[in-house]
Amino acid sequence: MDELLGIDFDCETGEQTIRPLTDEEIAQRELDIARAEADRAAKEAEAATKAAEREALASWLLSRSDMTDAARAAILRALGGAETPPSEAIP
Repeated sequence: MDELLGIDFDCETGEQTIRPLTDEEIAQRELDIARAEADRAAKEAEAATKAAEREALASWLLSRSDMTDAARAAILRALGGAETPPSEAIP
């Protein structure tokens, strides 16, 4: 594994020092990476759940026999599926 390096910058002098990270800094870095990955996975799971809920609701709405083609078209546009003609969206 390559050595992890840190950069210290002194704003008063403009001096820059490159040094190996300490064990504590490496541990914090690994913790930050794990936390960021967990946050990303949670956001992706939430987005997938919301998408599935929208799709289920749209399917239910579009299956209603008393819905007009204009209403179906509006639902499809709102859900980003305007390419599908309303009459083909009926199951």
